[in-house]
Amino acid sequence: MNKFLLITVAVTLASSGPLARAEERINAEELLRAVRHSTAQNEELTPKGQLREGRKKHPFRMTIRRTQIAFLFEDKPPHTVVLDLGADRFRLRENHSNGPFTDVAPGDYGKPIRNSGVNYLDISLAYLYWPDPKYIKEDVVSERITHLVEVQNPSATGPYAKLLIWIDRQTGGLMRMQGYNKAGKLTKRMQVIEVQRVKRGDKKYWALEKMQIYTLDPKTGRVRSRTYMELDK
Repeated sequence: MNKFLLITVAVTLASSGPLARAEERINAEELLRAVRHSTAQNEELTPKGQLREGRKKHPFRMTIRRTQIAFLFEDKPPHTVVLDLGADRFRLRENHSNGPFTDVAPGDYGKPIRNSGVNYLDISLAYLYWPDPKYIKEDVVSERITHLVEVQNPSATGPYAKLLIWIDRQTGGLMRMQGYNKAGKLTKRMQVIEVQRVKRGDKKYWALEKMQIYTLDPKTGRVRSRTYMELDK
């Protein structure tokens, strides 16, 4: 198993080639657009997984399509979260107990899913659509060369005022995300720690196996919760 962090957070993707090289002029919006594009799949994928905090486990089934990513939590009460992907916009919806779908309001993006340390924004990738991203620098994460991009929350609501995103230069995968509150204090850290190679027909994909999600106390910097998102091998 390749332990390098080669994929977009929470999704399975096929690498479509390297992003911008160091010697080229870096455009942060183009980087995020490439990540959004690589998230889409021409064929439907349905991996299974779970959110785990200690002994607590919340199983889910994902559906990944060209224009949509869905999380179906099957333990009672059932709950589905759907991200509709567009070229320049997104829509985040949910339903509870197989009821009608409703839009998730931006003010609710910080609410926990299944009482875990994961919120709606964490799993939806909606921050990839935030406007006016800023390219910071090249950086190294787990021996991989990455592009570090900063995005500011365009809304006064939501769990983060700012995000730092590390994007693998070679594959376009999100390797790390850090969220900050309005006071500039770190409140969330997400990082892929294990990946797997998955074959679907005659195609092979890099796929998430395990991601750690830490929620931090902004005053002390101490970890409040440790959640792991795990997909089946």
